[in-house]
Amino acid sequence: MKDREQMQKVGIIGGLGPEATMMYYRAIISQFQQHQGNQTTLPELMINSVNMYQMFAWLEKEDYTAVANYLSQAAQQLAAVGADFVVMCGITPHIVFEQIQQPVPLLSMVTASCQHAQKLDLKKLGLLGTEFTMQHDFFKRAFRDAGIEVITPNSQQQQFIHHKIVTELENGIVKPATRQDFLAIIKQLQFEQQIDGVVLGCTELPLLLKTTDVALPLLDPAAIHIAAIVAQIFS
Repeated sequence: MKDREQMQKVGIIGGLGPEATMMYYRAIISQFQQHQGNQTTLPELMINSVNMYQMFAWLEKEDYTAVANYLSQAAQQLAAVGADFVVMCGITPHIVFEQIQQPVPLLSMVTASCQHAQKLDLKKLGLLGTEFTMQHDFFKRAFRDAGIEVITPNSQQQQFIHHKIVTELENGIVKPATRQDFLAIIKQLQFEQQIDGVVLGCTELPLLLKTTDVALPLLDPAAIHIAAIVAQIFS
């Protein structure tokens, strides 16, 4: 068992969205306790909850500087209260990952997911997420550099997926009809594009889609990220 003074403290930029923030908090504690072998110890972590909808408004205006400054301030506040490294519990803000200024390391969900896909030897992935994630290159570029092709649904399907994420999943609403619609989109990608896996490119999507729903491997970037966070705590 590692001494608490040797463990790193994680700072979480939360609110991206709220459901994901609560999931991160619970999962980090659970995996930390499993690693320690008891339930009487807790990790030291800090959460700085920001306004997801303010970020979306800037992104819609393509004001990436405002988004980067907003998240940089949140990261700096976490470092100021003792965080040794910082994470964002959302994929969409990784659009400005390289522009975020912080005095401590920022652990990328995209990088962790790409490394996981390489371990599974996947070559062509379907990507579901917000319109910002599906339409921008930040996610695809990391995978492309690793030799993995990323395919997105058509523009009408992207609008539908984004709407359901923002109006339902971000608010903890899970509808069976929405699940069936998303599964139909995945089946179409599998038939037309021969994808060999699916990336749940929004941290709320695992609320809707489970590994038992699809015959293809489902990559959950949030779960992959959380495992990397716990490993970093003990590093």
